Amino acid sequence: MRLRGRLVRAVAVLSVLSVPVTGCASIPEETEAKAIRQVEEGRETSTQPQPPSERSGAQDIVRSFLDATAQPANDYEAARLRLTERAAESWKVPEELVIVNSVNIFPKQGENADDDSVQILQLDMHQRGRIRPDHSFVSDEKDISLTVRVERRSDGQWRITDPPKMLLVHRKEFINNYRSVSVYFLDQQRDGVIPDVRWVRQHPDSTLPARVISLLLSGPSKSFDSAMNTAIPEGTTTGSNVSETKSGALLVDLRGLGELSSKKKRLIAAQVVLTLSDVRTARVKLQHEGAPLLPSSDSLRPSDVSEYEQQNEVPRDVEPLAVVDEKLRVFSEQAPSVPGPAGDGSYQITNAARSDDGSRLAAVERADEEGVDLRVGPYGGALRKLPIHGSFMTRPTWRGESEVWTVVDGKRVMRATRDENGSWSVTEVDSSAFPDGGSIDALRIARGGTRLAAVVNGRIVVAGIAGSGSEVLLHRPTTLTGGLGDTEIKGVDWLSGDSLVAITGSDDVPVVKVSIDGFFWPTYRSSNLRDPSRVTVGPGQRVIVSDKEYLWQVRDQSDYWEVLQNIPIKKNSIPFFPG
Repeated sequence: MRLRGRLVRAVAVLSVLSVPVTGCASIPEETEAKAIRQVEEGRETSTQPQPPSERSGAQDIVRSFLDATAQPANDYEAARLRLTERAAESWKVPEELVIVNSVNIFPKQGENADDDSVQILQLDMHQRGRIRPDHSFVSDEKDISLTVRVERRSDGQWRITDPPKMLLVHRKEFINNYRSVSVYFLDQQRDGVIPDVRWVRQHPDSTLPARVISLLLSGPSKSFDSAMNTAIPEGTTTGSNVSETKSGALLVDLRGLGELSSKKKRLIAAQVVLTLSDVRTARVKLQHEGAPLLPSSDSLRPSDVSEYEQQNEVPRDVEPLAVVDEKLRVFSEQAPSVPGPAGDGSYQITNAARSDDGSRLAAVERADEEGVDLRVGPYGGALRKLPIHGSFMTRPTWRGESEVWTVVDGKRVMRATRDENGSWSVTEVDSSAFPDGGSIDALRIARGGTRLAAVVNGRIVVAGIAGSGSEVLLHRPTTLTGGLGDTEIKGVDWLSGDSLVAITGSDDVPVVKVSIDGFFWPTYRSSNLRDPSRVTVGPGQRVIVSDKEYLWQVRDQSDYWEVLQNIPIKKNSIPFFPG
């Protein structure tokens, strides 16, 4: 089954990060609900920020300001303590956070000669990306340089007179004060849920549930607002802050839902419960206007709605396949041939993909004259040749069970769809929003059908997929940067609903995990991998790559790669899991 959402209204960073709520306790037996007092909007419950050291120099003040901007409590009180009194009163905090690292601060030549109580400092730094007002991170890598004026007060302490017009924060301090969360919305078919990654302030911990519910009610992030959907009607609010019952369950009382079908109520429950599961382990007491939203379930756990997110995982009950000597075989210890012409050599198959339900195949076939064609059809049956031809094609990728995509000659994104009568039609997807002149060397659609990841000019590009039926659009393609410098990305696949795995041209970092927003790039062990050429992901985030010598597998980033020895598939074969 599936789910996802539609944009309601983005909530500004400052207001959402300050929404308070009481904490969550352990989970004893359910007793009568007792809503905890709603905390006043904007009231801060953490310790007060400390002023800078009296011995801080001018450069120290500027550096500590970049750290203090990671603490938004009380309207950025910690940062304002680094400003002059006038600047602190007049400073209007920008809506977007700009995350930087590699910060160098030094006096600007020729600007500080006449007055030893004033210093003009130059800041050279590297921008990694931005946190939008909707709390989503977007990669935006570049070098920036600016100047800051610092004055020495009558008591000898330095303060900033003109803070930067951008809200700059050092990446290290941002990680110390913020955390990523998954907010769940509906998928393409609107019957399952998929995660939308956001960043929220870690403290106070007691208000985390309220903050993530505010993000849920505000709709999908800007990157995917045309691709994801929501079962929650526009204008829905909470009757009070998310609160803790006497038994330790989280009480979420929604207002303004209107009349809903039982299916929509279940979808809303999945969105709420799975979103809260990222910040709390407690049960969720979900209500509408003070009464249980689901009459049969007074409180819910993630396991009660788990069927709505199953499509985020590689199916365990559908066999993986492999292209071996231009035929398809089952990727198993016995490695039998696939039934039908795809397995008996009738087609000269160079690459292929199987739908998630296992019912259909898409195969790139060597053409009679030159180049390749695309064939589609039932698993075990004859595959129909579609009017898609080129010199080469990327491995096909399925969007549901009746839609398959591929890239022809590194330029044309082609989409084949099957109607209710079994007829296939072919259209080209407008990819002009991709980086100019880029060669598209790989393209993979996420389960749920709302996003894709591509390798364009050796870089990962993520985009939303808006629409279905006869027309779709690629929404806000974004190049993920900041992880590996100039290292070339050669292949990519979806590791989970919010992360990717990529192979690179570097022997030092041959395989890397990438968060969907490009913020984190943790690496896998390099072991003995040399120049991996293909990657695929199986159940349980089992990653399989092939290099010049072997097929390798690993299940966790900290594990060592193992050579696949129990499957009689050659190193130059192409294994693949459904998707």
